[in-house]
Amino acid sequence: MERSDFIENRVDVVKNIYTLYSYAKSNVAEDKEWALERFEKGKWYVVEPFGDTLIFAPSRFVGYKNNTKQKHTQNHGDGTQTNKNFLKLGLYWKSTKKSMEESLLDKFRIFMTTLGKEKIKANFLIPATLNVAELENKHRCHFITPAQNKNCEEAAWKYFLNNNTIRIKEDDTRNKVVSNIQDYDLITQITEGDIVCCKNGSLGLWGIGITISYYKARNYNKDPQFAKIAGDNIQTQYHYFDVAWLCFNDIGYIPISDLNIQFPETKWKSDSISIQSTGVPKYISDYLLNRSNVDSNKNDNNKYMEVNKKYEKYVKLLEANKNLILTGAPGTGKTYMAREIAKAMGAKSEFVQFHPSYDYTDFVEGLRPVKSKDSESIGFERKDGVLKKFCNEAIKSNKLTLSFLKVPDALQLFKEDLKKNGSINISSIKSNTFTTLVKIKLSDNNLISIPNKSGWSVDDATILHYIYGDRVEDYNEYTTLIGEYIKQHYLEKATHNYVTSDKFVFIIDEINRGEISKIFGELFFSIDPGYRGAKDLRVKTQYQNLITDESDPFYEGFYVPDNVYIIGTMNDIDRSVESMDFAMRRRFAWEEVKADENTGMLDNLEDMKDDVVAVMQRLNAAIWDENTNSGIEGLSTAYHIGGAYFSKLALYLNDDHSNKEEAYTHLWNNHLKGLLFEYLRGTPDAMVKLKSLEDRYYNRNGNDTE
Repeated sequence: MERSDFIENRVDVVKNIYTLYSYAKSNVAEDKEWALERFEKGKWYVVEPFGDTLIFAPSRFVGYKNNTKQKHTQNHGDGTQTNKNFLKLGLYWKSTKKSMEESLLDKFRIFMTTLGKEKIKANFLIPATLNVAELENKHRCHFITPAQNKNCEEAAWKYFLNNNTIRIKEDDTRNKVVSNIQDYDLITQITEGDIVCCKNGSLGLWGIGITISYYKARNYNKDPQFAKIAGDNIQTQYHYFDVAWLCFNDIGYIPISDLNIQFPETKWKSDSISIQSTGVPKYISDYLLNRSNVDSNKNDNNKYMEVNKKYEKYVKLLEANKNLILTGAPGTGKTYMAREIAKAMGAKSEFVQFHPSYDYTDFVEGLRPVKSKDSESIGFERKDGVLKKFCNEAIKSNKLTLSFLKVPDALQLFKEDLKKNGSINISSIKSNTFTTLVKIKLSDNNLISIPNKSGWSVDDATILHYIYGDRVEDYNEYTTLIGEYIKQHYLEKATHNYVTSDKFVFIIDEINRGEISKIFGELFFSIDPGYRGAKDLRVKTQYQNLITDESDPFYEGFYVPDNVYIIGTMNDIDRSVESMDFAMRRRFAWEEVKADENTGMLDNLEDMKDDVVAVMQRLNAAIWDENTNSGIEGLSTAYHIGGAYFSKLALYLNDDHSNKEEAYTHLWNNHLKGLLFEYLRGTPDAMVKLKSLEDRYYNRNGNDTE
């Protein structure tokens, strides 16, 4: 029997996307595996912005109301029907232009890698009100008080939850002379994909959701619940948005302790201000995107938070220094950690691996052979290397954003000119042939007025409503005239703009295996943390004279943007470590990754993990025990063996792990013995020492404490 319970609105879709995504993030292995299979098998994917993260989900799953694993397993329905329903309702459009598809494909592939999957091809359904570029816009987080009366907050929150909305009473934003302008500006800045948090004072959050609509102008509906909150039974005006509420507790609220707020971030203001807006805090993004609402519990969430907290120190170190080298013993998961640090920063990352033949033309720029369009001849053309391309992309991510004071600024400048000049004459076009001048002044109570029109005046909020595009019936010709004049003459003069930029992390694996001076060339200067973003200290690259495009951000010279961070990884004991000269070393912060820090990579060994960790620690203590400063002479903790080597045990285990003794033998003979022999090559009694390490590996003395 075919399913007929199709979704009816976009809120339903967003909730379904979050449900499937939550299954994929669940600590219940069966649920996670099932969800990942859905993601992998999809053909058409709906894409929605969740704050600064794009989440994709197969249309076949998200196209049915309140879909779950149980419902979908019983009857998964026909994917073509869900797509037709999306288009029929006008909720989404199909991406057809190749350039759009490529742009989304890149982000889709990155998204799939965060789930541990690879998928090359996909088709996309995009929200009808957005284009591809708008999907990538930077988003904000808004903390909103549900009601002015503290005793009514919970009732207001339940109304929001049950009606997939958030509404802000008109009085909250218009009664106060000082705050009304800023509050109204903040409200109209809320856009699709922004995160909204309904706050319960300083105690926590009633809920966290995603806005599904732009600001909707004043609403005159009578809501009994809100009439009660307002203390009257009259029609009340509201600003409102459609919201998909995703994170909340069925009883009570999300306590602040569950959000795991880490310094330097701070919680929201706990007073009764109706709305506060900011960039998306990491603790909100973490809670929203990594908390499983399906078959999960608080302990699972705390476990995730502990894992995430592990990377916090590395994030802070990188943000403070711009450049970071992760060094340490082989197999400690340094490359994996570099990717996780970038992910924890919410950054876009690029990965390269240095090797002896890697050079400046690969990394910075160089001449590359190109085939002529008009003939079979081959010529050469200057091409950007991988780092330069990455920096170019980082610069393009910088966005000039209208701050919440921009429009009020323009209004204030206009009023200051009125004060200074006494009045301003504005041309009013009555017809194609007749123009008249209207004299505008400030009244005694600081309102914009037209003295010749029976003392007509207009308050600031009404003018702001007009400038923001909130066209309602009470906008007469003079409101329009003044609003248009301010837009034309004062918006550009207002100064409250700010630049936002995404974070970009460039990961260089095996950084010491390349010839550093040959690869970086004159960029030693540019990567210095003290010169990040210094446009006035640009470096002339070796091919600078070949850059003829004046729109190229590096037309006048190269610099590393302030939002680009570099992580390098290297083994302390690698012979090529000597290529890291002092000039390079002083430009990076250095952090050792020890063998016992990344045991999470052994999780796939399940019930054997603790036993494997014990074997690893026992063997490493025999190599060198830093507690007793004893072990193999000439070795140190830099020669410890990390979890990546021990994870290879899974290659030899059968499903029920009944052959673990045999698997341990394969691990020793095929992976560990050869590495340890290289450690000991050329030392006195090398074979005797190797035999002693083998005995400790197998615990032949039967004593784990030695």
